[in-house]
Amino acid sequence: MKRLKIAFVASEAHPFVKTGGLADVAYSLPKSLAEAGHEVVLFLPRYYKVDRVRFECVPVGGPLGVPLGCTEKWCGVLMSRAIPGVRTIFIEHDSYFGRDGLYDDGYSAFSDNAERFTFFNRAVLQACMALGFDPDIIHCNDWQTALIPIYIKTLYRFSRFFKKTKSVMTIHNIGYQGVFDKNEIHWSQLGWESYNEDCLKFYDMINFMKGGILWSDAITTVSEKYAVEIQTPEFGYDLSGILLKRKKQLFGITNGVDYGCWDPATDEMIPVKYSSSKMHGKVLCKEYLQFEFGLKVNPDIPLMATVSRLTHQKGIDVLVQSLSDLALRTDFQFVILGTGDQHLIDAFNVLKGSYPDRIGVYWGYSNPLAHKIEAAADIYLMPSRYEPCGLNQMYSLHYGTIPVVRATGGLDDTVVQWNGESKTGTGFKFTDIDRDALSHSVLDALNLYADRPDWEIIRKNAMKFRLPWETAVAEYEKVYSSIISAIPC
Repeated sequence: MKRLKIAFVASEAHPFVKTGGLADVAYSLPKSLAEAGHEVVLFLPRYYKVDRVRFECVPVGGPLGVPLGCTEKWCGVLMSRAIPGVRTIFIEHDSYFGRDGLYDDGYSAFSDNAERFTFFNRAVLQACMALGFDPDIIHCNDWQTALIPIYIKTLYRFSRFFKKTKSVMTIHNIGYQGVFDKNEIHWSQLGWESYNEDCLKFYDMINFMKGGILWSDAITTVSEKYAVEIQTPEFGYDLSGILLKRKKQLFGITNGVDYGCWDPATDEMIPVKYSSSKMHGKVLCKEYLQFEFGLKVNPDIPLMATVSRLTHQKGIDVLVQSLSDLALRTDFQFVILGTGDQHLIDAFNVLKGSYPDRIGVYWGYSNPLAHKIEAAADIYLMPSRYEPCGLNQMYSLHYGTIPVVRATGGLDDTVVQWNGESKTGTGFKFTDIDRDALSHSVLDALNLYADRPDWEIIRKNAMKFRLPWETAVAEYEKVYSSIISAIPC
């Protein structure tokens, strides 16, 4: 297709700042779009955590005026070239973004999040004009950027910069919607005429995500199954009806994997590199991790692992229950890397106290350690209640680490259930979100691990899996093309 100008707007992106999978997508997708020949500008807040020196952030132009509420705020505009082929533009405003947290203080959401991200949405559009960048597509991501599709069809509809601009709204997790007191609409300057069922009104509140869904030209989400799931009351979090109304403009595009970062044959973060034809390195990676976590160093003991936020969504409560049961019945080791709800951390600490030579924990996040875990583990556990896409199960497949997942969202799309008769499949799936269902699937995986010939087969099957970003880019280009060529209503 023709070369497009694409403004990609997100609230976080690797390598600058990360709390979840959105940051990985906001790095890999813009980079891959640029590699496909498009002009891509990534817009981000310049949080306190983003090191201006490390990422060579340089000022672009003078201070930028941003209309907000009944006044005008001023911000700095910085540019970095840290992502190959992509200009990253940072919106800098110390009182909004000069904090340790992105969205919360570690305990509760910032009370001014509506104001902060309304400012960011408006600042992105003001920056486009100041930079002379007239995008064909503004690609928005989650509630933090969801006012932009409304703005370009209302307050900016007569601007020459956005006369032909179309908007795409990507839902990475519909469980987070940006719901605020209705009086916060004041900051947007959209007026009370936008407080209606066809825009931001949500019961007696306002909902940024709802507005973005209704006013964007296309909606995407991060796997085919999740696109179907969020149109149901169980997964739609009160927006299923809105999504059903727009189902013709809703597309499920599974995230890709950046194999430049996640490949055991080239991974500089793991102790020993390996490939499907030379697997001895994986044994050495396992022994290294066992030693690092203070576990018994024995390559024959099955090592299971999880890298995750410790939340209800991720099914971590079910995971700790299942592991407690299984520890009484069978021999294994387990390591977990992550942070999250304290009661779940406490539960794992109790489990580790009962089995100090079998359970390893690391509370926090470490990207190098995440790579080491993927390379070392035999089995990866991911019992999510819902999972829009998931990346770790795809990393695991490529590292020969067999995933055990709940059959939901992107997990169901990317993992194929093992069939012992045909010797096909790449992992194990279960449906019910309870300890017994998870334990049953884990036992199936452990039993297969004990059958070395079949274990080698499933591992080779898994390592053949590839879903590069180029595949996703082709699908996004189809969406972009369809809305650019669409006849206005």
